[in-house]
Amino acid sequence: MGCFNWVFFAICVLSSIFRCDAWERDITCPLICTCQLQHLTETAIYRFMQKEKSNINVEPVEYNEVLYDESFDTVELLEKSHRATIVRSATCVLQTETEPVDLIDSLPSHLESLTLIQGYESGNKTIKFSWLGKFEGLISLEIIGPTVFHKDVTNHLLCQIDFSLENLNYLNLERVLVQNSKEQMQSFFDVLKGSENLTFEYVQKMEGDPHVLTIVQKNNYEEDMVPYEVFKEQRKNNGEVPLFIGFKKLLLLRITNCELNNIYWEMFDGLTDLLYLMLERNNLRFIPSFSFYGTPNLKSLSLAHNKLLDIEITDLAGLLELEYLDLTYNNFTQLSELSFPPFPKLKLANFANNPISTIFPNTFEVMNTTDSLIIGSEYIPLTLLPNSFAGLRLLHSLTINNVKVELLKRDFFLGMPQLKQLILTGDINKIEFDAFLEVVNLDTLILTNCNIMNVSMDGFIGLKKLHYLDLSKNNLEVLPSGVFDDLENIRELYLNGNKFKQLPRDIFSKIHPKLLRLNDNPWHCSCEMSEWKPIIANRIKHKTLKTCDFTQDKGIGCASMENRFEYKYVYDTRIGPKCSEPERYKNWSVFHAMRRNLKCPDYKPKLKKPVAAKNATLDSNPKNITNGEQTTINSVHKVHSKVEKLRLKAKLRKAKYLKYKMKKDLKSEEPEAQPLVDSQNDLENEIHL
Repeated sequence: MGCFNWVFFAICVLSSIFRCDAWERDITCPLICTCQLQHLTETAIYRFMQKEKSNINVEPVEYNEVLYDESFDTVELLEKSHRATIVRSATCVLQTETEPVDLIDSLPSHLESLTLIQGYESGNKTIKFSWLGKFEGLISLEIIGPTVFHKDVTNHLLCQIDFSLENLNYLNLERVLVQNSKEQMQSFFDVLKGSENLTFEYVQKMEGDPHVLTIVQKNNYEEDMVPYEVFKEQRKNNGEVPLFIGFKKLLLLRITNCELNNIYWEMFDGLTDLLYLMLERNNLRFIPSFSFYGTPNLKSLSLAHNKLLDIEITDLAGLLELEYLDLTYNNFTQLSELSFPPFPKLKLANFANNPISTIFPNTFEVMNTTDSLIIGSEYIPLTLLPNSFAGLRLLHSLTINNVKVELLKRDFFLGMPQLKQLILTGDINKIEFDAFLEVVNLDTLILTNCNIMNVSMDGFIGLKKLHYLDLSKNNLEVLPSGVFDDLENIRELYLNGNKFKQLPRDIFSKIHPKLLRLNDNPWHCSCEMSEWKPIIANRIKHKTLKTCDFTQDKGIGCASMENRFEYKYVYDTRIGPKCSEPERYKNWSVFHAMRRNLKCPDYKPKLKKPVAAKNATLDSNPKNITNGEQTTINSVHKVHSKVEKLRLKAKLRKAKYLKYKMKKDLKSEEPEAQPLVDSQNDLENEIHL
């Protein structure tokens, strides 16, 4: 933290030393406000400018061992010039006795960031944008209403947009009642007067312009033509007027939980610099055609937590720069090829928590640059059809919640050759023999909570690049021998939370994972488990924060969010597999039962080396290696073995100390004490071997 303060001080001194001094010396800050110099990234509104990420809901497993990375990033909102901006900011709480107009008058006129928060049960308050006209350099504005908000309650914050803040870059309106004003209406009608009776249509240009979407004026619908005065009066009566006429420098606009019932193209007309638009938690039921055509450079659009019933091809037309689309928590029931216009730059599309039951073929053909897609609701099952995802040729991550299919087939994944991460939950009875042959580049396959009962022997054929396979929390009782043989590069395999009693003896013989989860199964302990290794079956995956190195840059690099975490495999006997049968071994560790009671002759807890490494190590004296080189290789192997034995002896000393502390429990040989005995004996076996 000290390093950051030094950096902040240096920026302040180098960029505007007189400005800093003047702000600290001359400012008269009201008692109900906090006034300070802030980096723009420290202001409250910056939380909406962070990189967007796909929120993949993977159910956490105990001890925090499974933490899948979030890999999607959209473009950053702030330009480079704004990253180093130091702003004069004020945060004020509107109390019962506060008169907003007097409060605003008492603030210094050179304010650049302002946050107004209505206090609890402070009564009705009104804020007019014309009062803020004195802040000519204002670039960030937040107005936040009461925590408990509804248009019928007496305690509310009314925001009247009667003036254009031309230099404003970031605007957040939360839990406020937004009211149009006569001044803004007249400004808009003055602009519109020269182009009466405008409607728009969607056309596709086949040649010339590389953009396939064009907005054109159309005057063919005679029934829509009305005199300008009638049009003007209709707009006044219906409240269909622009809210942000003149806000030409807006980069971010957020209107959330504001009882917004309708949107119109006039509301956003002229916002050509707008990058992020968030209209979340309102009452929107439909989107009029070309509502966002006035925001041609929009990068991110969120309409989450509304009541949208349907979406058509013209509703989002014109958003050729869009990279992030959030339509979560609405009421869409189906998607088809008529739902979306072309999105030539879309990266993440999130349709989660909509009651979508069907995705018709070729729905996503216009999203051929999309990187991540999330779809499905926990309440309504989603039925997959062949070619539902055709056209997503650059898709890397696909999450489908609550999918319902009898048989998971190859046809469902056509058209996604670059897919690397696939996450499915829901109801899947069986995995067919070549289900994933269309997505052979998969790195992560998560099929947890899918009620899977059967897996074909060749169910995972072709997945030679797969690193993570999660089959946990299903209804699997058996697996065919050789089902994992094609997973040459598997690192983590999760079979916990199923109904396994036994597995084929050689089912893991061709793979070499670093972590193998077998717990929470009703195992029948026998010597058929001799191939299992406690060193990988008693592991968890742990996420840790990297320590900061101050030796090179005095900690300046520690502020970076990149690569701040690392993953380690930690030995933990609590998650080891336990016996359910025979009764005399119930709740015993599988490995303890094999070694001490069953005395399985083939049980060797030491890890086997992969075949290639083994051949390279044990090859006595190849023709292409001289005697001197062979001696060097043997010496290296000898040193490596000695270091490994020292490490294991240290672990053994720790295990013996814990054994001494629990001596009484060990003498009684209660089942609860067995994991500790098991851990120590495994280490002893590894040292001797």
